[in-house]
Amino acid sequence: MNRQTVIPMNEGEILSLDNFVGDANRVLIAGLKELVSGDRQSRVIYVWGNPGSGKTHLLHACCVENRSLGHASIYCSLAGMHSAETITGISDPNSLVCIDDLDSIDLNGDMQEVLYHAYQFLHAGQGRLLVSGNCRLAEIGITLEDLESRLYSGGTFRIYPLSDEEKKDALRSRAIQRGFALDEPVLSYILINYSRQVRDLFDLLDRLGSESLRHRRKITIPFIRELTGR
Repeated sequence: MNRQTVIPMNEGEILSLDNFVGDANRVLIAGLKELVSGDRQSRVIYVWGNPGSGKTHLLHACCVENRSLGHASIYCSLAGMHSAETITGISDPNSLVCIDDLDSIDLNGDMQEVLYHAYQFLHAGQGRLLVSGNCRLAEIGITLEDLESRLYSGGTFRIYPLSDEEKKDALRSRAIQRGFALDEPVLSYILINYSRQVRDLFDLLDRLGSESLRHRRKITIPFIRELTGR
């Protein structure tokens, strides 16, 4: 197991490219699978989407899948602490390196140079680079042209928001992973009365599952109202 890989996840969460739903995202998922497997000619991809669209899920899922193939995986968020040290510490030129929150980059610091040298290091081997942000690459304001051109070179992909039916499918799948089921009235009630962000919906679902188990009660609309006060 690669010791540089740190993949935070909720207990029981299954991080996979295959459980990322949305018909409009099929081309993106296919491209990420090719990137992980090494079948993609270009070895860099930039992915962007609104907060809560699933970027971090995708990056972690790519790390998990890459690790299952016996390869080194590294995840780093530029919104976190010590990101520069993590990136400069990459020691395997054949790694898959996933950089989250590019829009959090300090344009007045050294991070642009750090990322560029990381790209060069990976390019010299068989490494691959997956980068994500909350907006289009052009909107971030990268001033190091060599870095910007490298990030553009492999293509940029938007994560498209899910329809209500696709959100229901995602909630159903996650519930099944946790050993319970949600009926259609409950799903509709959740979508009407709570946040439309998938991450928030998943957090609510995890809470409902835990409380349902603790109280030994089925997840119904009255139970949700009682638990959330809505």
